[in-house]
Amino acid sequence: MKIILNEQLPAANGHYSTAIISSNLLFVSGQLPVSIDGTHHHNDPFEKQFKVVFENIIQILHASGTAKEKIVKVTAYISDVKLWPEFNKLYASFMGEHKPVRTVVPVPELHYGYQLEVEIIAEIKE
Repeated sequence: MKIILNEQLPAANGHYSTAIISSNLLFVSGQLPVSIDGTHHHNDPFEKQFKVVFENIIQILHASGTAKEKIVKVTAYISDVKLWPEFNKLYASFMGEHKPVRTVVPVPELHYGYQLEVEIIAEIKE
């Protein structure tokens, strides 16, 4: 098991690792809309929160030696089921032709009032 540490990645704010490689898989903890510089985006529109979350995920993928096309599983937590259509539209645009398995879970509330948290599992390039 290898913990991914890099100053260009969002820091974990609790007792957990942001990302870990085990065997040929990368496990990424739930990413909130917090920029790498520590800026919180809880008051920003959903589209901006989505952009920040997936920019962070891309940074983690690159730091781990893999790419978006190697994502195999996405779990997204949204703070309101009414956000599902917008999430789906933004997600489809971001992923393009790549279609990993995905679960979208509406929840009553996310930490700090965020609207989105996303965790992923990806293959490491062989």
